[in-house]
Amino acid sequence: MPRLDDVARAAGVSKATASRALSGADGVSAATRERVQRTAEELGFRVSGAARRLATGLTRTIGVLTPSVDRWYFGSVLHGVADAADAHEHDVLLYDLGVLGRGGHERFERFLRRGEVDGLVTITWSLGEHDLRRLAELRVPVATVGEPAELTRSFSLDDDATGALVTEHLLDLGHRDVLHVSSATEVQPFAASSSDRRATAYGRTMAARGLAARPIVTVPTTLVGAHAAAMSLLERPDRPTAIVAGTDEVALGILVAAQQLGIRVPEDLSVTGVDDIPSAAAIGLTTVRQDPAQHGRDVVAWIMRELASPSARPDTSTTTYAPELVVRASTAPPG
Repeated sequence: MPRLDDVARAAGVSKATASRALSGADGVSAATRERVQRTAEELGFRVSGAARRLATGLTRTIGVLTPSVDRWYFGSVLHGVADAADAHEHDVLLYDLGVLGRGGHERFERFLRRGEVDGLVTITWSLGEHDLRRLAELRVPVATVGEPAELTRSFSLDDDATGALVTEHLLDLGHRDVLHVSSATEVQPFAASSSDRRATAYGRTMAARGLAARPIVTVPTTLVGAHAAAMSLLERPDRPTAIVAGTDEVALGILVAAQQLGIRVPEDLSVTGVDDIPSAAAIGLTTVRQDPAQHGRDVVAWIMRELASPSARPDTSTTTYAPELVVRASTAPPG
C-alpha cells in the first residue's frame, strides 16, 4: 500500500504539503492541491478519516446504522443517503445492526469504538438515552429515518394519515367489513412503531364511520410470511370484503393467496398496501406512495447544514411526509 511519503515524493512536494493538500487544510495552492490529489489517486493512496479530522475537523464520512440492507425500504434510504453523500464528497460507513436481540447493540457499541464520522443516520432504529449520551461524545449530528424519534432529528411518513387514507378509500367505495393486516415489527421497537400507528388509524377511522373494526391481524413483513398467513385467513367463511395491508410486501402475499384460492380481486376482495414498491404498479396494487430515497437525501442535507452551522441545542424536530394514495386495479366497490 502506498504511503504519504510515496505521494509526496511522486508529486514533488514535502510530506507536510502533501498532507495538507489531501486533508483539505488551508495553505496549499489550487494547482499544488490538484497535483497531489491526482498523484494520490494514481498511486491508490487514501487519506485516513482520523488524519482528515485532525486537519479539518471532518472525516467526510457519514455513518448509517440499519437493521437490514436487503429490504426495499432500507435499501432505498441507503441509496438516497449514498447519492447525497457523494454529491457532498462524503463516503458512507454502513453498519448492519440486525434485528432486535441478534447482536444489534453489540454492533452499535463497536460502531462507537471505531466510528469516525461527521454525522450519523439510524434507519428505524430507536436510540435510548444511554445510546445518545455515548453519541454525544462524538459531537456529530444524529438523525433517524423511518420513525418519528423523540430524542433525535427524524424524517418519516405520516403513518396516522396513511392508515386513515387507505381505510377511508375502501369505506368510500362502499366496504363495511374491512380488516387491517399489520406487518410485524422486526426491528427494535419505538414507543409505537409505524405498523402500530397505521393500525390505530384504521381503527379510529372505522369508529368515526360508526363501523366495528375487526381485531388486527399481524403477519410477518415478507411476501412469503404474509402469503402463509393469508392462506389461512382467506379460507375462512367470514373473510372480509376488503383488506388494508400494512405494507406492499404484505399486500402481495395476500394477492397471491387470493389467486390460489380462486378469490377474485377486486370483485370478491379489495386490497391496499403501503410504499408503492416497483412491482406494485405491475400488479395493479392500490397503495400509498412514499419515497425513502428522498428521505435519505433530505437527512444528508440536514447533516450538511448542521456541520456548516451547528444548532445551539440538539435538533429533535420531525419532518413528516404526507401520504399519496395511488388507486389501481386492486380496489373496487364490494360485489
